[in-house]
Amino acid sequence: MKVSDLVDYIVKLKGGGLNQDEGVLYGDPKAKIKAVLLTWMATVESLKTAKKQGCNVVLCHEAFYLIPQRQQGLTAQNMAWATNRNRLAAAADGGITILRVHGSMDLICIWDDFVAALGVENPNPGTGWGKVLSIPPTTVGELVKRVKKVFGLKHVRVAGDLKKKVTVLGFPWGGLGLDSNIGYQAQCIQLGAEALIAGECDEYGMVFATDAGVPIIETGHSVSENLGMKNFAARLRKDFPDLKTVFYPKTRVFEYR
Repeated sequence: MKVSDLVDYIVKLKGGGLNQDEGVLYGDPKAKIKAVLLTWMATVESLKTAKKQGCNVVLCHEAFYLIPQRQQGLTAQNMAWATNRNRLAAAADGGITILRVHGSMDLICIWDDFVAALGVENPNPGTGWGKVLSIPPTTVGELVKRVKKVFGLKHVRVAGDLKKKVTVLGFPWGGLGLDSNIGYQAQCIQLGAEALIAGECDEYGMVFATDAGVPIIETGHSVSENLGMKNFAARLRKDFPDLKTVFYPKTRVFEYR
C-alpha cells in the first residue's frame, strides 16, 4: 500500500477530493507504507514515537508547519523557526512522510464521534457539522459533569449560567470556539443553540457566546478531536489488517496546577 492509495481510500470515504490544506506536506506521496501512525498533530515527540514504532508515514489532523494565522503561504523565515526546524529534523531522521487530513477527517468521523461520545442523538451522521442537535432538558451544570466524565477531565472552563436548562446544543469542536472562527459560533446560535460544547476557546470566543446569552463549555482542541482520530485508526486496522497502524494519544502538552 502506498501513501497515494491511503489518500484514495480517504477520498472515497469522504465522497470527494482532499481540501486545499490537506495532502502530503513532507516526504514521498508514492512511498510504500511500512506502518502508519495517526496523531492529532505531528509534534516532535509523536514523530520520534513513529520512528521507534517503525512507522514511515504519519497521518495528522493539524498543521505540520506552523505559521501566523492570517499569513498566506510558508516563508523561508517560518522554516527557520525552532518549532518547524525541529519537526522537519525529526521527520527526516525517521524517513517519515507527513500526510495531513484536516477538514476531510472532520467530515468523515471527528465531528460525529465528538457528538456521539457526549451521548447526543445525531439523526444524520456523516452530513457535515453546520447543525445543532436536540437533547432532553438538561442544566449547563449537568453538561459540565458529563463533559468531564466523558473525556476524563478534572477541570473545564465554562462561561454562563450553570443553572440554565437547555434543550438544543451547538458543537464548535476543534478550534471553532476561538475568535478567529467566531462565525461558526454565530451560525450555531442562529440555528437555535441554547448552549455550546466547544473544543478550544479563547476569552473573545467565550465573551461572544455569553453576550449572546449562550453558555459555553470548553473541552480542548485535541480533546474534542482525538476520539475521532483514535476511531479512524481502528477503522484502518479493520479495513487493512496487514497494515501496522499506531494511534498516538499524547497530544495535550499542558496541565492544570
